[in-house]
Amino acid sequence: MKRLILIAVVLLLLGSMGYFATQNSHNVSLNFFGNFSIQLSVWMVIAGSFVAGWVVTEIWQFISHPQRFVQSFLGKFSQYKDNKKQQITQNFENASLLRDPKQVRKSYNKLLNQETSLSIRVQYIEQLRYEKSAEELLKKYAELRTKFQGNLQVLLPYMKLACEVSEWDLVERLSHEILRITPDHPDALEGLRQFYITRQDWVGCIGQERELLKKFSGSLITKNISMTHEDHLQKALRQDPKCLSNWSFR
Repeated sequence: MKRLILIAVVLLLLGSMGYFATQNSHNVSLNFFGNFSIQLSVWMVIAGSFVAGWVVTEIWQFISHPQRFVQSFLGKFSQYKDNKKQQITQNFENASLLRDPKQVRKSYNKLLNQETSLSIRVQYIEQLRYEKSAEELLKKYAELRTKFQGNLQVLLPYMKLACEVSEWDLVERLSHEILRITPDHPDALEGLRQFYITRQDWVGCIGQERELLKKFSGSLITKNISMTHEDHLQKALRQDPKCLSNWSFR
């Protein structure tokens, strides 16, 4: 605030001096060599003196404290890069919401480097479902899984995609991997449940349903499970009459 006030005062003084100098036609003659000279208004000389003083001060500051200049420059450059990255990320987000594959790809290519966040990478793969086949998406996720091993940001959407395209062997492997990282993860339990239903392994199915109903009873994710659980219990008993022998119903 003080700097702004100082600038305003200086501009006011310069304007006043320039006005009076113009009205009174005050000029200054600068002789350089021989008969060569330049006629300048007083206000131009004063303004030039201010500018020259500022330039000399900045040069002196740079010579005296070069590290400050470097830090200031690097700080401004870093801020510029951050602002640009933020703008590109926003463009990517907007294009994703609009399902604009061309703009998504363009923004993602600008963002793609070693520092690109995993969430952006996963979001980009999800956007590819509007362009690529299921096999290509699964391949992309497999590559990301290899690069970011044991990361739920990759494993969870990868498993959901596998369920969506009925790659049940892959669903089983991914579900077990997720459960090793986070035991009783509901998405992994649901993935295994669907796997067992597809294989008509009702004993395995009711085991997953039991865990889901015990931990998430009354929630949206168990609404359909509670409606079919009794039927699955009957099927499991027909497969293995002793399958409930170690269950506790208290």
